[in-house]
Amino acid sequence: MEILIILAASVAGLLFAGSVAVFYLGCLGVTMAALNNGRIVWGSLTFFIPPLSLLFALKNRQLVGWAYGFITKGGAMTALLLGLGWASVHLMPMPQHNTGQLMERLLPKPADQASAPAQAGPVQQ
Repeated sequence: MEILIILAASVAGLLFAGSVAVFYLGCLGVTMAALNNGRIVWGSLTFFIPPLSLLFALKNRQLVGWAYGFITKGGAMTALLLGLGWASVHLMPMPQHNTGQLMERLLPKPADQASAPAQAGPVQQ
């Protein structure tokens, strides 16, 4: 069972890495298209802030060509995998026993009647 969990996590990680790579390859294509067409500000912005490439690609689909498909497909797959990861973490059943905090379980139980420490004062004769 442990091997299956490791394999499933590995496959999910590879899919996520691939979708992010496709998204950023599309962002790089949009940056190059913007710079090649003399749009220096958009080219600089999309280079330093890659998600802005999507805005430029939406406005200029014919100009960016293949990069638009890379951005939309890579971005959609990345969003889908992030959503599935969030759902898998938050929708898992919670255990019904041993739900206490670790420190609460490690510390000793308090005594029933705690006695106050004796006051040490000066001894008078």
